[in-house]
Amino acid sequence: MDNQPTKQNLINKLDNVIKGNISREQFNQWAYKWVQNLDSRNRLSSKENQLHEYLIFLLCIDLEIEPNIYFYEDIEIQEWIKKIRQSKLLP
Repeated sequence: MDNQPTKQNLINKLDNVIKGNISREQFNQWAYKWVQNLDSRNRLSSKENQLHEYLIFLLCIDLEIEPNIYFYEDIEIQEWIKKIRQSKLLP
């Protein structure tokens, strides 16, 4: 199992989506795995709780309006990265 992601890992992954290094669907699968992992725990630290909330929101990254037309554009992903860097809530 991978190490639990940090906020920086999350930012790096989102950056890789924008750069086209990983697909939105791959990001969603990765995030979903961590949502399930964090869901299964009895207690979360405040950092883990914040990460959990980010990951739940970010599951929307691969929502399509029609094939290959995504509900959220890259510009919005860039805004999410800024907010995560500042530990602000999404969206």
